[in-house]
Order: sequence, then structure tokens, then C-alpha cells
Amino acid sequence: MKPQLHLPIREVSSPAIPTLKLFRRALAEGSTREGWLAVEGPHLLEEALAAGAPTASFPHKRESTLPPVEAVPAPKVTVHSLLLAKSAAQKFRGLLARLPEAAEIVEIPDKLFARISPTESPQGLAALVEVESPSLDALLGVPSTLLIVACGVQEPGNMGTMVRSAQALGGKGVLALKSTVSAFNPKAVRASAGAIFRLPVVQGLEPRSLFDRLRHAGVRIIAAYRRGPVGLAEADLRGPVAVLIGREGTGLPEEVAREATQHVAIPLRPGADSINAATAAGIFLYEAARQRGFHY
Repeated sequence: MKPQLHLPIREVSSPAIPTLKLFRRALAEGSTREGWLAVEGPHLLEEALAAGAPTASFPHKRESTLPPVEAVPAPKVTVHSLLLAKSAAQKFRGLLARLPEAAEIVEIPDKLFARISPTESPQGLAALVEVESPSLDALLGVPSTLLIVACGVQEPGNMGTMVRSAQALGGKGVLALKSTVSAFNPKAVRASAGAIFRLPVVQGLEPRSLFDRLRHAGVRIIAAYRRGPVGLAEADLRGPVAVLIGREGTGLPEEVAREATQHVAIPLRPGADSINAATAAGIFLYEAARQRGFHY
């Protein structure tokens, strides 16, 4: 049986209506002025709907022999509006049937969708999604919290990959200083592969205020430093930890690095000066997960 669609579909053909102008701008910039995330394609919509489901915070059953999982505040995800190419209406009927009752569905001609979409090969589906992340205080209140702090990262793909790696390897959240690219950038969202809907991301943070709050909460600040005096294998990444990841090419600014409790280096082969920022974050996350027994 085909899924029953419980929502009305509004058919539109004029590019001048406000909804289409909103989608055009949001898809280009990554989000609306209200902060709703603009996503395109069935995969990201599927991830948003799954994250917004009541059981999304508990995706895996655990063996009773493992220690209890720390309570991690999850983002609140709501799909508000859907833009649909006419030819995609039947193809994605199953996804449409899962939309919340308050969602709006707008169907437009395929050629008009192609004009609005910034992608080369649009799949005929775009959505506006509200993602409400928990507060910084909520993340700092998680026992043995593990946080990645993006300090001036500029490449959207790196930002999205860090969110994806943190969600996969037990990170409790990604924090971003003011100078960092937005995690809602379209390329960052795609690189996150849906993790942006499941892992808290707090953006636009002032460095001094953030570091003061981390110290006040008892969170150790670890700088990923290319010439750190301590190798990663010797560093203790258990307990509450925040790992600072610097900008591509230049690394951590000295004024930021000075805030760290410890400078830790990834051992590299002779002649290799540095590695990709997202790769560095992934290596630190894996080592932290290993030291914590992979109990996510």
C-alpha cells in the first residue's frame, strides 16, 4: 500500500511568491533569517525527520553490562516547510507522509525548482528545518563531557566533517568561536551527513567568555598543537575535556592556544608539517573514545 498523505499540497507556478523567494535565499545562504536550516535532497530530509521522531535520542539498544550512558541533550528538530518539484511528488510520497501535521508543502514545476536550487543536479526536494540546540550550560553539565571547539575553521567541509565525527565517536557537542564558518553553511550541512540534526552545535562564541565558562565547569582545555610537548598517546582525554581545533593552514592563534591546560600533538612522520583540521579532530575523538572504552 502507498503511504497516505495527510497534508494538503499547495501548487504554485509563479516565482514571485514569498515562499519561493524565501527558499531561494535560504538554500543559497544555508538558513533563513530566523535561523531555520535549509536542506535539499531526500537524505537530509530523512535525517531531519528521524532526528525529530520521539525515539531519535535513543537510536541503539545497549547491553546491560555497559556503564549507563550519560544523558546528552539532543537538538530539537522540526520540519516546517517543504518545497517539491512536480515530478518528485510521487517518488517521495513516503517521506511526505512522515511530515508533521503543521508542515507546509509547496509543489512547483520542475523547471522552476531547478532555477531555485543551487545544486547542479537537484533532486526535487528541499525543506526548511528548525534546529534548536541545547544551551552551552547544558553541554557543560554532562559528566565527562567531550567537546570539540572549532577555533577559526574556515572550510565548510571541515566543519561538517567535525560535526559528523563528533556525533559518531561520542562527542557531546561542537562549539564554534565567532571567527568560525557556520555549521549551517550548505556545504557543512552536506558534509555532516545528517549529524547536524543529532549533535548539539553552539556557534558564535566569544573566546574569553567560553574559556572562562569551561574552566568554571571543570572542563580541561586541550589544544591540538602541531608541536605540542605531549604526544596524543600520552595525553589523558578522559573526564570533561574540550579539544581546540585551529584554522586550516595556520592552526590555533597564540592567544587561543594560551588558554589551554595542555598542548598535545599528533605524532607525524618526518617531513609532514600538519594534517587537515577535520582529520585532526577525528584522531583526537577516536583516541578519547578509545580511552573511554568506546562507551558512547
